[in-house]
Amino acid sequence: MRVHRDCAVVVRAPRHVLKAVVEEFVAKRAEWIIEKQEYFKRLLTVYPPKEFKNGESFGFLGRNLRLKLFRAAGRKTIECAVSGDRLKLYLDGQTGKEFKFVSGSAVQDFYSKHTGMRARAFVRKHAGALAIKPGRVLIVDQTKRWGSCARSGDIRLNWRLSMMPPAVIEYIVVHELCHLRVNSHSAKFWSILKSVLPDYENRRAWLRRHGPAVFLVSDWG
Repeated sequence: MRVHRDCAVVVRAPRHVLKAVVEEFVAKRAEWIIEKQEYFKRLLTVYPPKEFKNGESFGFLGRNLRLKLFRAAGRKTIECAVSGDRLKLYLDGQTGKEFKFVSGSAVQDFYSKHTGMRARAFVRKHAGALAIKPGRVLIVDQTKRWGSCARSGDIRLNWRLSMMPPAVIEYIVVHELCHLRVNSHSAKFWSILKSVLPDYENRRAWLRRHGPAVFLVSDWG
């Protein structure tokens, strides 16, 4: 059973399980469900969806940047860049849904680029010490995970990672690299991870506390 960010409750069960059993399972956990729904409602109040207005705050590598829009009719390239404490978004004259779509796409491309740069640097930094040969680093749009790895050695990372401090990005990257050594969350896995990042628990705690908000502020469709 999972409570999603939109407060929807999704329950999965084997086909042979009776509906009455599922309903009883859910009913017994009603208090937990309501608690989770209230949690996401509070997050939405603190971190409302972005409207791409001047002055909106965007997290970037542990900093808060303020959005600044630059409009020019006939502009062929929609792009996003950082200058000082500003996240600058260069647009044509789009309005309404088109404005939100192109703005979100440009900002996502910007974060994807920086996530890839940081992630690949951390892979180069730690792969040798872990005695592994990772495959490609792929930046993707994952709605439930920060990262994953395949048997081929390819690592998939959520484009939103560059909204977080570099230390947290490093933790996520090293976490996936360690899975190329141990494909589980066994004691051996955590021991290897700690040998690389002795303070990994602090980084993991930041992710658990602030990670849901990162998903919310970047949920602009």
